[in-house]
Amino acid sequence: MTRRGLLIGALCCCALCCCAGCASRQSASDYGAPKERYALHGRVLRLRAASRIAVVQHEKIEGWMDAMTMEFPVPDAAEFAKLHEGATIRATVNVNDLYFWLTAIQVE
Repeated sequence: MTRRGLLIGALCCCALCCCAGCASRQSASDYGAPKERYALHGRVLRLRAASRIAVVQHEKIEGWMDAMTMEFPVPDAAEFAKLHEGATIRATVNVNDLYFWLTAIQVE
């Protein structure tokens, strides 16, 4: 095998490993127990159904962060199904040492 062939093979192998790692992270829905919970009010800008991610432009989350636009995982499929782009929502942001995610979603 040529040097170029070995390099291409190695790059393909690395790419497959990276994709496999990303896929396992996206499908993980066990974020553990929340240490803190915060009320969120915002508007859904985009949805990424394959990874159940909602991009939300939110107001200030008292005690946690200022107003901004960010991606929130929604691990529960039924909760994610409530969402649509452009919707105004209220939800609970659950936070622990490693993760944050949305639950108790209400579309207004």
